[in-house]
Amino acid sequence: MMAPSCHVRIQVIIGVVICACAQVLHAEPARPTLMPKPVQVTIAEGHFTITPATKVHYTAGDPRLVDAAEYLAGRLSLAFGKQITAAQAAGATKPDGAILLTTAGADAKLGAEGYSLTIAKSGVTIRASKAAGAFYGGITLLQLAPVAAFRAPAMVEGVLGAKPSVKPPRPCDAPNIPNAKPVSSLNVPCGSVIDKPRFQWRGLLIDPARHFWTIDELKQYIDYMALHKLNSLQIHLTDHQNWCVEVMKHPALTPEKQLNKADPKRIANQTYHKPARRYYTQKELKSLVAFAKKRFVNIVPEFEMPGHSAAFLRGCPQCGCSVDGKQMRGGEVCPGKEKTYQVLQGMLDEMLEIFPSRYIHIGADECGKRHWRKCTDCQKRMKSEGLTDVTQLHGYFVGRMSKYLQTKGRTLVGWDEILESGAKAGAIGMYWRSGRADKFVKMASANGQYLVMSPTAHCYFDYVQSPDKKSEPAGFGRSIITVKRTYELEPMPDYIKKTNPKLVLGVQANLWGERMKSFPHILYMTYPRACALSEVAWSPTKGRNYAEFHARLLKHLKRLDAAGINYRQPTAVDKPK
Repeated sequence: MMAPSCHVRIQVIIGVVICACAQVLHAEPARPTLMPKPVQVTIAEGHFTITPATKVHYTAGDPRLVDAAEYLAGRLSLAFGKQITAAQAAGATKPDGAILLTTAGADAKLGAEGYSLTIAKSGVTIRASKAAGAFYGGITLLQLAPVAAFRAPAMVEGVLGAKPSVKPPRPCDAPNIPNAKPVSSLNVPCGSVIDKPRFQWRGLLIDPARHFWTIDELKQYIDYMALHKLNSLQIHLTDHQNWCVEVMKHPALTPEKQLNKADPKRIANQTYHKPARRYYTQKELKSLVAFAKKRFVNIVPEFEMPGHSAAFLRGCPQCGCSVDGKQMRGGEVCPGKEKTYQVLQGMLDEMLEIFPSRYIHIGADECGKRHWRKCTDCQKRMKSEGLTDVTQLHGYFVGRMSKYLQTKGRTLVGWDEILESGAKAGAIGMYWRSGRADKFVKMASANGQYLVMSPTAHCYFDYVQSPDKKSEPAGFGRSIITVKRTYELEPMPDYIKKTNPKLVLGVQANLWGERMKSFPHILYMTYPRACALSEVAWSPTKGRNYAEFHARLLKHLKRLDAAGINYRQPTAVDKPK
């Protein structure tokens, strides 16, 4: 027979277990790992189960709701390994076991990219004033689901889902090939999300002028951006090294075009290792723009002028400077010749047919102006316009190109050098020279200049990510930009915050291509720093904490693995202090 004291101990143990179970049953549901962090999240008990039989519906309203719904259905198709299609609801206002995207009843205060997401046991409703918000609500829904919701093939040697044919020369060149298997269902916790972005411009820059990437690789890069609610991709299409765009009026800009016509095998043999050509056809670029549009990513093309123009001048030497009657070679176009404006504006007319973006970037940075001081045409132009130095001549060129683009309904964007000669009305300055350009930015903002913040101190993703030279691929510049360094960026200077915060349109990180040798290398340099950038650009500043972000990031990396996104594994240098 058991002693009385044993009975007491057993009863106490049972009581403790029952109490513990009761606490678990009534505990607050686990907080989700969302990236970037939304404005408001509420998690309730229970879940909604998404299966291949779950319908994705969208209502009438914004005609682009179909793009948001089809993208969400496409991601779910990858997760299940079965085709799921989106269909318009027949006037439905309740999900009724489906996922419903609608503008009905949306809160206009959340803006064009904000949304509310409601998950109940009976279905999911995403409400947004515009389709872009519904799209981002769908991204949040995917993040609330298990990691399998991000299942997708990786881009391998320029082919989606291929297997490596050669051994990568460096670890950063190895594609991140996912091993996630299709699932039969995805449980999403019940609750609600109310969200909107802090900034309208949330961008990255990629540079195929230095190392060429195929259209398919660029499409994948865009797809990965969309999963992080980044919405602007600046493509550096021209520089000294190369002119990457087919221009019908000036075929000499792409000399490979004639070689490809003479030998069609050059195209057939193209790989990402040794491309047969280094330019994009207009048809390819139009397909890229269409692809990006369905992911609510705006393509901002960059055509460098008046500097960084050696490739342009090889094809159009008549636009260079003349000194003592001799045509000069160099990297700057001649802002004195009327011919220069005729050719460049004609080229832009052709490009505007390809790129519907409101924003057209002309670079205008690091212009040496070395021939302008002696060029006969430049001196004549300066005299006729009352300009006292070549900096003002640079400003004249930028102002003239800006006015021309305005007549086409477009807005000129240039690096912060465009501000050295004063603010440019109707244009956008992109701040990049940390410290060196602060005075120009401050003066320009006082005159109402719109700005995008892209400082080298936080946003140059071609810089190395840690001081470990043995394991890190070579980077550009002298600085080390860790994930934490990117996360610490505050795009809104106090002097603008106090006067007119609307002048800061947003933030952008730049991945210059001089040392990018493979597509996995590009991704390695982009992620996970782009995760930090997305939170800087999207999330509220209140409550921002790097330690909390870092904990979420480590879990978010599993999604990158499932999606086939290569990235640099965080190390000790990235840990919170």
